[in-house]
Amino acid sequence: MSKKFLFLMGFVIMTITINGQTQRIDSTAVFLLHRAAETLQDIKSCSFTAITTYDVPNESFGLIKHSINDKVAIKFPDKMKVASSGDKGNRSLWYNGKKLNYYSLDNNTYGFTTAPGSVIETIDEVSKKFGIEFPGADFFYPTFLQDLLSEQGNLIFLGKTIVDGRECFHIAGSDKTKSFQFWIGNDDLFLPVKLVIIYTSDKDKPQYEALYKDWTINTDYPDSMFEFTAPPKATKVKLAPRENNK
Repeated sequence: MSKKFLFLMGFVIMTITINGQTQRIDSTAVFLLHRAAETLQDIKSCSFTAITTYDVPNESFGLIKHSINDKVAIKFPDKMKVASSGDKGNRSLWYNGKKLNYYSLDNNTYGFTTAPGSVIETIDEVSKKFGIEFPGADFFYPTFLQDLLSEQGNLIFLGKTIVDGRECFHIAGSDKTKSFQFWIGNDDLFLPVKLVIIYTSDKDKPQYEALYKDWTINTDYPDSMFEFTAPPKATKVKLAPRENNK
């Protein structure tokens, strides 16, 4: 780490930490999350692996852990591919700037929906309409940090630690419905390494955890990588809106 960055951290800690009525915002935590968001706003493309675990309530055994492994590639502003495996099955998504294609490897079925003209708009629209989750999506929103701070909760810097063999900055926070922790890589890019959310307003307090690894930045992906071709004998299905799945 550069001496300049060490000086900046010390200066911010000493002069800008704010304590409100029920809110504590540590300016060092804000600075680190801003740097992470800044990197993800500036890049032209990226790929990463997200290893996610989440809790599902079970009447007999309490919270049961489930997991998903996602491999993500994004070419901004309007290309994305996600290949998922795990407890929700084996499936893939292709977004080419006009359509989002969905393919289930387990059932050999596919469907599509028209989509907005950017990755962020597509993630937002499709997750709300169809309940399709996108790993690491929050970090890519231009308003990520602003939204986090608007919840009127707490945000503090806990120091440095090691996650998955990498030195990270550890940040914790909370609001009225959840507590959360971020681990941000201690390097030039400040990329997210890990995220944990505990839904404290739920009586069972289920957790969501995601480990982000194998980051590559600004690779020149060909547009053809984000085009979907239906496999032989695949059956076309209609994607059902989220409310129809309740």
